[in-house]
Amino acid sequence: MLQGITLDYDGTIARTSERQYQWFIYWSDENGVDFPFSDVEEFMKFYNERCSSPIGVQKVYDELKLPCDMNDKNHPVWKAYTEYKERNPASFYPGMKEVILELHDIGNLSENYQRNRRLRLAINTTNSWESIYPELKKEGVLGCFDSFVTEEVLRDYHGAMGGNGITKPSKIPLALNLGLIGSNGESVIHVGDTLNDLAASHKVIRLNPSRPETLLTVGAAWGYEGREKLESGVRLTNDATLHFNYIIDKPEELVSIVRKLL
Repeated sequence: MLQGITLDYDGTIARTSERQYQWFIYWSDENGVDFPFSDVEEFMKFYNERCSSPIGVQKVYDELKLPCDMNDKNHPVWKAYTEYKERNPASFYPGMKEVILELHDIGNLSENYQRNRRLRLAINTTNSWESIYPELKKEGVLGCFDSFVTEEVLRDYHGAMGGNGITKPSKIPLALNLGLIGSNGESVIHVGDTLNDLAASHKVIRLNPSRPETLLTVGAAWGYEGREKLESGVRLTNDATLHFNYIIDKPEELVSIVRKLL
């Protein structure tokens, strides 16, 4: 029986790809650097390819010749980026707010659930709490979620004082979220928009290293990487390919999947 749903934030709930595009235009202008992309689709292809490298988004800044040090939280880019996000909150994808509210209602009202075993909702993101909190509150869905694993949680867990925190495709964020909602991985859906979200969902070690938990996975084709990339799957070390259990093109499709699995 389905016990929980954990959702990625950037590119799954919120339209942060458009804001990233505008941010890099802004930061280029602030630093007198020519920005070479004329539309968001062209930029996001470049962005996703560079973010797949070991140094992640740092490679984006480096190739655009923009000042940034992802390991130094005192670098001016962080203050500028925080202020930019405050001035430009990300909107939700169309239909996402309604889907979250409906999933919350399903979990509370379903006759399939006994008391204290309702369907739990969680957010799993490497974005910061200070970024997502005002957006979730503005949309009126903050109270729908039972747990949040964010950049601050991962940095404290990792103990990287001033250095990098834990990033995807690490399985640790999902392990923490499973513990917070008190659910077994095989009974939880993970909704994400990247292959890193898919890889992170496979064989999560939470309590017993000899008994990893693999989550059900739903790929959000409207997000950062798109349907074609999501359909390619993730190559495992044994040369097998891991695929999403479902790939959906609209948030509303998630409700049908949830109802089927209850």
